[in-house]
Amino acid sequence: MNVIIPPKRGDKGSSFNRLVSYISDRMDKPNDDDEISSTARASASRSKKAMFDRLVDYVERNEGDDRAVVITDVFPDGRQRLISGGISCETNCFSWETAAAEMNMVAAQSTRCQDPVYHFILSWRENEAPTDAQIFECAEYSIRQLGMEGHQYVTAVHQDTDNTHCHVAVNRVNPVTYKAANLWNDADTLQKACRVLERKYGFIQDNGSWEWGVNDQLKRAPLRFTRAPRDAVPLQVYSNTESLYHYAVENVRDGISKMLEDNSLTWEKTHRVLHDRGLGLREQGDGLVVYDYLRPESPTVVKASSVHVALTKGKLERHIGKYEGRPSFATEAFDDSQSYVLMRSNYQPQFELRDKDARFERRQARAEARLDLKLRYQRYRDGFKRPELNVLGRQREIADHFRAMKATVRDKHRDPVMRKLMYRVAEFERMKAMAELRIQVRKERQDLADKGLGRPMGYRAWVEQEALAGDVAAVSQLRGMAYREKRQAKRNERDVDRVILCGVADDSPVHDWKTHATQVRRNGVVEYVRDGVVGVRDEGTLVHINPGYFGGEDRSNFALAMAITSHKSGDRVAFQGEIPFMQDALRSLQDFNREYGLSRFEPTREDQQRYLDYLEEVDRSQPQVDRQAATAHVPPDPAPIQYPRP
Repeated sequence: MNVIIPPKRGDKGSSFNRLVSYISDRMDKPNDDDEISSTARASASRSKKAMFDRLVDYVERNEGDDRAVVITDVFPDGRQRLISGGISCETNCFSWETAAAEMNMVAAQSTRCQDPVYHFILSWRENEAPTDAQIFECAEYSIRQLGMEGHQYVTAVHQDTDNTHCHVAVNRVNPVTYKAANLWNDADTLQKACRVLERKYGFIQDNGSWEWGVNDQLKRAPLRFTRAPRDAVPLQVYSNTESLYHYAVENVRDGISKMLEDNSLTWEKTHRVLHDRGLGLREQGDGLVVYDYLRPESPTVVKASSVHVALTKGKLERHIGKYEGRPSFATEAFDDSQSYVLMRSNYQPQFELRDKDARFERRQARAEARLDLKLRYQRYRDGFKRPELNVLGRQREIADHFRAMKATVRDKHRDPVMRKLMYRVAEFERMKAMAELRIQVRKERQDLADKGLGRPMGYRAWVEQEALAGDVAAVSQLRGMAYREKRQAKRNERDVDRVILCGVADDSPVHDWKTHATQVRRNGVVEYVRDGVVGVRDEGTLVHINPGYFGGEDRSNFALAMAITSHKSGDRVAFQGEIPFMQDALRSLQDFNREYGLSRFEPTREDQQRYLDYLEEVDRSQPQVDRQAATAHVPPDPAPIQYPRP
């Protein structure tokens, strides 16, 4: 776990009302699975009146208000835990609804404390899932370590991001003595508390200023270079301008480290290394800052310890003496061979790191190339012609042949009995020839399907063929597809029980089904609702089939799922779930084929029967097989049924 202390407002105008409203009210944050509506989403107002109105709603517990507060636990010391708008919270105030007002009244008793709001965040790693009780205990322990035991606080647990974290808002003013707590070195204190809590609850030890040493003693961690300041990274990413921090780190840090290794660091040499790159070092407040030597009046400065952990006034004065200001490089010499120091480079805040025009041109060219690629694919689909097997012509030839044979029989044989016998022989031969033709046509169609000539290739397969031919746009498109799949793989693993697995990026139209109502989510998921329960959920690559309202199987859900799947590409269609579900799904598939014909799905009945026989065999041999094992089983021979596109 780690601690984050957000930067405070420069005008010391932090507000308990806004902070409490922010950490406890997450209803306005849209989720990916929110339903799409015709009304544009608008964030809730943060004005004092609007927040007060919502506070009144809390108190009155308005019916139908999702933000209503539900108290879950009350402790003898006055603490209470509750659920506010789906957020787990804890406070030691009289009530959650009046917490901000109580803090404001106590803070008003101190005339010397200009900013009584103290806010910090405890964050856990992505693979850690602490309980709410553990989180609240960690927050309370951290508050005690800061010397604010008994101070008013509110804590809210947020789990709507990749990292579970909690916000802690504390009133610096003591409600008994009305004195403000001294928070000097608070970040270091919280880091030390994190190491203790990690060991107590078994969390993974994170990096920080403290670590566990021998004999279970906390010791100072080795000097590590800190992360870039918060404003430095957005400056480079969004404004395309090199930040003073990154310029100083790239040009100065190695020189300082080398002097430390040689034990030759002095104030003069430190100033010299900085001046050599157009930078300066000066005192500001109780510490040191690095500034632009050519623009000394610029407000942009960097904390010296951010550039190098050794550049702190306290550390340097203990080793190389009291701070010495910058010498005049034009008149004072550092050695006998040099009378002044030349500036080899300087910081250029107006310099653009990347050529925006060139990047825009490349992006535009890439977009045009991909658009041309899609147009070429569309022309390929429009001009695709399935190889003609001439089935009707071949059937007509057989029919004409045996029609001529019957005519010959009629002319040669005058005996009615013999003529009738020869007619039957000719009819038998005709039926035999037709059967052989059907078998031959089926084989030829299968050969076309194996070679990919039975239908147009999907976009991905076509792009792969173009990439093999050396098309640059196709290679770029494949990389874009891989990047998109990589992003999708980072999402939480979805439940793959009771689903039909389809091809990658397999879309289908929204169905207007008589028995189901349709609703679309912000992430493109289409849900089909029956009796107030989602019966079928179409996620593109997955089609979920849920049980009915009363827990049993709803045949209309299966029928709808088959209709949705029939409109997909057919690159992949396979069932996955428990054995009873797979049996019901296969039977629904047979019913669907029987009702709409075999033009939708065309597995042979022998394949379906072998699949059902396999499932029954698994059911007999492993009656207690669990869901994971059932989903992992596939028939060894034949392979899982892969149905062609409709």
